[in-house]
Amino acid sequence: MTKEAMRRNQNLSRNKITFEAGNLFSAVMILLIVVLLSILYLSQVTKSSVFNYKISNLQNKQTKLETDKQKLQIEAARVQTLAQAKSSGEAAGLIKTTTVSFATAK
Repeated sequence: MTKEAMRRNQNLSRNKITFEAGNLFSAVMILLIVVLLSILYLSQVTKSSVFNYKISNLQNKQTKLETDKQKLQIEAARVQTLAQAKSSGEAAGLIKTTTVSFATAK
């Protein structure tokens, strides 16, 4: 081929494009990867602490409700006992007193 033919057809030779990363570029890329991984880690830790907080609140509510339930069961048993005592046959035979006197020891 002649020089003139080479000039007209510029596509005859192809230049290979090579990508060369310098030290600065490599350092920036590593820094970006570390930052992205740190952000991912922090988001996961935050999510887990939020869930732990919710679980703790629910457990506190559960223990409070269990305590309230036990108190109500005791109160119900006391009320039932008083009602049974008032309605029993022995209570019907008792006489109500208006004055109370105490014996004292000398």
